[in-house]
Formats: sequence, structure tokens, C-alpha cells
Amino acid sequence: MSFGSIADILATPSGYFVADGLDPRIVLLDRNLDPVRIVGREGEGPGEYKFPSRLARADDRILALDGGNGRVAYLTLEGDFVASQRIPGFASAVALHPELGLLVAGSEFPDHYLARVTAQGDAAFGRIPEELRVDAGGLFRWPVDLVTVTADGMIHVLDADQLALVSFRPDGALASVTFLPRDMRARELESARETDEVFGGPTRVLGTQMVTTLRPLQDGRLFAGITSVRPDSATTKGLVLDLKRLEAIPLIFPADRDRQSARGARVYLEGLDRAMVNPMATASLETAPVELVARD
Repeated sequence: MSFGSIADILATPSGYFVADGLDPRIVLLDRNLDPVRIVGREGEGPGEYKFPSRLARADDRILALDGGNGRVAYLTLEGDFVASQRIPGFASAVALHPELGLLVAGSEFPDHYLARVTAQGDAAFGRIPEELRVDAGGLFRWPVDLVTVTADGMIHVLDADQLALVSFRPDGALASVTFLPRDMRARELESARETDEVFGGPTRVLGTQMVTTLRPLQDGRLFAGITSVRPDSATTKGLVLDLKRLEAIPLIFPADRDRQSARGARVYLEGLDRAMVNPMATASLETAPVELVARD
């Protein structure tokens, strides 16, 4: 199965949903990565896409963020189109909360991470803590924050600028801030600054995305997938975030320590022992065993 580009992958009980960004469509794969169904095509009508970039699950619905059309499509677990809902501004991720409805991470409210979208209008949600605010000097930065909702109703935002997980209660109150491991965070933030400079500084770079996915795990923890361009980060594929202990545990592929192809690969964890891997600069998929490794 070939893809134009793999924008996101979501595991379901029967297989996987794959968002193809450049060949606008959603592809359903079985557990063996064989294609089962292709849904949608390029266009602006119901069930059509311009750039499907993010996938999320809420009970028996799949959400597909289509930034090109400025909306979210709702699908069944079998891939059937149900409805669509418009979204405000530039969006980087979406989540559906059982009480609050659709939450959109994006550019609509500069002092907040999220926009709450309802039939009555849009409202700001999740105020950015003062200590995490970044002065962009009036420059527009493409939003790359991620959002997810856990079974307890908590809302979690991965702050892409500060590499911190910011958690909110349904009433909007700040619950906690969990930073990525200190050494890793410092290294990746420096890498992002170096990338900005290589491409002409912040006035020339719309955004640098290091954390590529944020998903809840069945045991209540969260998985944050990380793509790094630094050679010394080649084996770190992501972090399992423990919200009770407020700690982040690195996830690695021990067999990949010497594999050049592992550098920059995107990982989509579906459990604590198996992951989908999208090798860097390719539109291919493979599965691989993974393990958590404690590090000092």
C-alpha cells in the first residue's frame, strides 16, 4: 500500500486509520497492515478532504482534522462518514470531550491553548500558564500544540514550544504541568532554536514540531511521540507520561541503536509492547516491539 504522505496513524481494535495528507484520504488497514478500505477523496464536499492531518478517537467515533477545509470530519469505527464540524483559525490537533464538546488546539485564542467549539460559538479554554508563555514579538507561529482527553475527563495539552504537558480540569482550572526530562528538554529546545537559525531565524520559520503525537494509553498514562533530528536522540522514540507521578519515561527501540534509518522515525504507540513506525522521509509503515527503559 502506497501513501502520498503519512500525516497521522490511529490504532483501533480491528486495525489502523491512516491519514494521507498529500493524497487526501483516510486509509483503513488491518492488523497485518493490509488495506481494508479507502474513504474520502480530494474535495470540499461531505466525506472529502483537502489535507487530513490529525486523527483522534472518542468512543465509537473517529475524528479527522482537515485543516485544508477548516473542519473536522466524524467517522464510524468502520470508516463511514457521519458529519463534519467547522473549526476556527489554524488548528494543530482536536479532541472530543464528553461534556465540553470539540476542543481545538490552534491559533484562535493567543492566551489560551484551546478553542471550545459549540453551536453557540467559540470560547477560549485552557489559559497558558504565565511561566510558559512565549513572546513571539508579533510574529505568527504555526500552531503545533497537541491535545487529548483521558477517561477521567481531564484535558491534556502538549505545549510544543516549552515541551511540557499541561493538564486542565473540565472547569478550565490548571491541574498540573509535567516537563519532559530535563536533559532531553534542553537538548531538543536547543535543536529547535538551531533549526530556526538554519532557515533564517524565527521570521522565516512558521513552526518546529518535535512532538508528533499525544495519545492516552489504556492504563491511564499518555504517550508522546518524538521526532528528533539530533544524532544523540536517534533511539528515543517517545515518552510515556505518568500523570500521577508527574514523570516522563523514555521509550526506545534497543535494536535500533545502530540503525541509521531509526533517526527521525515517527512512532505511534498502540500499547506498551507494540508500535507502528513511519521511517523518516518515507511513506511506508512497519510494526516493531518496543520497551520502556529507565534512565537517570
